[in-house]
Amino acid sequence: HPMRRAAALVALALAACSGQADDPEAALQRELAAAKLAARASLPVFWERFAHPEEGDYDFSLKTAFPRRDGQPGVEEAWVENVARAPDRIVGELSVQPRFLGDLKEQAIVDFQESQIVDWAFMGGDQLFGHYMTRVMLPEMDAVQSEWLRPLLSEAPAPEPGAE
Repeated sequence: HPMRRAAALVALALAACSGQADDPEAALQRELAAAKLAARASLPVFWERFAHPEEGDYDFSLKTAFPRRDGQPGVEEAWVENVARAPDRIVGELSVQPRFLGDLKEQAIVDFQESQIVDWAFMGGDQLFGHYMTRVMLPEMDAVQSEWLRPLLSEAPAPEPGAE
């Protein structure tokens, strides 16, 4: 069952994070890596609701790792909205102004592979599901952002199967 597997992965990832209290930045990076693993493990939940939305589901978006286009190694992670899924690729619109993606601007149409997805989100009624990495980042955000987001986030990142 994909949800049980995802829950087990989350528990494993969280256990891996609760090691020695060393450099806070290193700890944050470990927690973010664990959040990405958990988000990827629960991606089937996102695709199921995307294909068969329940009443009140909207605003499906994916956080995707794009190769940088500024000559530097690495990726830039950016949220993509208005997602469409084809058998060989996913297409969407950048919902933010990227910093390292060359001439791509907010609202540019981008295509990518499922393997590039690092997080997902959708609104289910008045709850915001997904946002695994955002949940890790809440303590790092400014008060205005976190106070706005906190009440929206669902208790668990992934909806319970058949919870309607």
